Amino acid sequence: MVIAKPKGKYTYEDYAAKPDDERWELIDGVLYQMAAGASARHQEVAENLGDLIGDHTRPRRMGRLYHPRFDLILPGETAVEPDLMFVSAGRRGIITPRGCEGPPDLVVEVLSPSNPRHDLERKRELYARHGVPEYLILEPHEETLLALAEPVVNAGEGAYGSERLYRPGDTLIIAAMPGLEIAVADIFADPW
Repeated sequence: MVIAKPKGKYTYEDYAAKPDDERWELIDGVLYQMAAGASARHQEVAENLGDLIGDHTRPRRMGRLYHPRFDLILPGETAVEPDLMFVSAGRRGIITPRGCEGPPDLVVEVLSPSNPRHDLERKRELYARHGVPEYLILEPHEETLLALAEPVVNAGEGAYGSERLYRPGDTLIIAAMPGLEIAVADIFADPW
């Protein structure tokens, strides 16, 4: 469950001072306390996709894949922790000691039963507004992947102009990673 602390305008410094044993996200100056931990299925799906991406991008030195506890810091007092984010080699200048300071090439979120609206609505708008070119939302129990691309901003609100729903049997192609084709079934495969 996501719990918001909307009173006042929080800053990155407030966010950075959070206790290490608590998960928070800061979006437009509002602090959101996140659920304590991810389920086993959540972790398995994120790890499967991370391995598939890493196996392709690492040997080609295409960029770097980042995992949670690494901040994505965006303008407007915003710092979040995506389940995965990819920064291409040509954009490595946005990686700083604090985290990724600017929109990465790809963001991935795995939905949790306790807070799907946070990723499906709030973070979808946020990532589009800040120009994240590709946003993947994985639903581990339904075994679906929603791929969003072509971010646009209208009247200060972000939206994605392209969306496609993938299921096992489909093949995912990620624009930031030329030559990579991922069988969606492999993302949701049981690791045992």
